[in-house]
Amino acid sequence: MINNQKSLSEVFKELEATKNRQLEEYKNIKRNQEQASFIFQVKHRTRMDNIRLIVIVLLFLLIVSMFSSNYIFAKDLETDEARSAIGTYEENKEITDVYKIISENISVSYQKEIFDREEEIEFETEYVENKDLPKDENIVLQEGILGMKTVTYVRSYENNEVTEENAIGSIVVQEPQKMIVEVGTSEILKKYNIHIGDNLFVSQDIDLRKEANSEAESILTVPMYYDVKTIEVIEDSWLKVKYNNEEGYIYCDYLTSEALTPGIAETSRKKKILDKVDFNMNLNEPSGLLESDFEKVFANHTKDKNNVFKENYKAFKKVEDKYKVNGVFIASIAIHESNWGNSNISLQKKNLFGFGAYDSSPYDSAVTFDTYEEGIDRVAKWLAVNYLNPSGTVLNSGETASGRYYNGANVSGVNTRYASDTGWASKVFETMKSIYNSI
Repeated sequence: MINNQKSLSEVFKELEATKNRQLEEYKNIKRNQEQASFIFQVKHRTRMDNIRLIVIVLLFLLIVSMFSSNYIFAKDLETDEARSAIGTYEENKEITDVYKIISENISVSYQKEIFDREEEIEFETEYVENKDLPKDENIVLQEGILGMKTVTYVRSYENNEVTEENAIGSIVVQEPQKMIVEVGTSEILKKYNIHIGDNLFVSQDIDLRKEANSEAESILTVPMYYDVKTIEVIEDSWLKVKYNNEEGYIYCDYLTSEALTPGIAETSRKKKILDKVDFNMNLNEPSGLLESDFEKVFANHTKDKNNVFKENYKAFKKVEDKYKVNGVFIASIAIHESNWGNSNISLQKKNLFGFGAYDSSPYDSAVTFDTYEEGIDRVAKWLAVNYLNPSGTVLNSGETASGRYYNGANVSGVNTRYASDTGWASKVFETMKSIYNSI
């Protein structure tokens, strides 16, 4: 029987030869890799790592250990015991597949990659306290801007899978800009829900003082419900304010706001209008009424039986804006002369003023208008040009006043040349007061 099995010496020599060949190949690869600088290695270049050498050495030691336990020196081959040992070894069917182990380890590939990545740099936020802002309110004074940097990384792969990634340096491309935020600290402004520059209202007649002290000298008295402009918050509950171009100090207990007293702004507006109502008031200035005020006054007046004023309230506001004339004054003349639009001249000629009428023939001489609005415009212009403004005054319409019958811009001055009834001024003014008080 022919024995084809290799002897231990032959197996060992083959393993030695395989090991030496692999070591030589590894040294050649290692030598080539060391010739190039690490920074300029290209992506995905496969190189052998020191781990490969360790694996081979360990395998070699394993093989040596394995065979040394079964090795029979030549001088003992003649003994029966030695022959038996060799037979036992040669019959071993669980021999380690060294070539398979080496092949599996040789197939592992390692790679390294160097690359740059653009990354954002977070900005800082600086908070600055401001006593002139309501408490807890924030105002951004300067927006924050993210910075940018270029970061260089080394990424490691094993069999095309990322195993590690480390930053090795960075360069700042753009510095970040910090955000600056003002934070309000004023309890007073928060209480009134206002800001510096907003208006507050006085709850009673109160002195505007030269200093933030109740014993300080008074500059003037601010009337009840009038508004003052907030300039600065002073400690101990005082505010520096401005009223009628005068600056001074008022204690906070005498001030209120729309937030604390809803409707106070409207109350203030109306009071300032009514406080100007006087027999000698200038009638070549606006009445102060809004179009909505005219609408409210003439909405459902019991004396306006034909709804003449209800349907034409806009016309009185329109002439006020168009000419230098008080719209309430024009409406009061119309009411007085037409008996609230119920006269024949009013109803048949749409002439609320008896315009053009003479005492000898009032109806026949009165001018006829196509609409009430036309008559209102005609009379307002006539009064503005001839009665209410001195010669040379330029009206809002661009026309120039003649001042032909000008005797003062109040109701008495108009009465002098406009009406033969000496009590006309008082009657018209009473109607004016009634309108004003109805807003």
